Amino acid sequence: MKMIMVEKAGLKEDFIAWNVAPNYARFFLGKCQEIDGLIALSPQMFNDSMHLVEPHQWFAASSAFWCRVYREAESSKEQIEALASIRATYYMANYLGQGSITVMIARWWEQVRQLHGMHSLNVSPVARQKTALTHIH
Repeated sequence: MKMIMVEKAGLKEDFIAWNVAPNYARFFLGKCQEIDGLIALSPQMFNDSMHLVEPHQWFAASSAFWCRVYREAESSKEQIEALASIRATYYMANYLGQGSITVMIARWWEQVRQLHGMHSLNVSPVARQKTALTHIH
């Protein structure tokens, strides 16, 4: 299986675009593995700090990471995986009252949706394909 990795330079740019505070960005990167300029997501990614507890920052870092995963995806399956992660982040941010993050994700999604001809956040391209296959049988 392929590890989930993104280019470090691009991720750092995305952290800036998503307004991730430098100390949160450093902590996030410190929890990951760096391999030849790539950042690999750790299977044990959790916040064990006593001071980095701002939910907005963690949602912003997550959004930046998964949007970067989408941007660097090499197949439609990798894109779908990234979109599912972005969608999960969006809904969790909604549930936890992180409105500014949900607005930022919705804006990003709208740009990508138009560019790639996708549907809205609550419509799954996988479900559409499954429904189409069900009607064939």
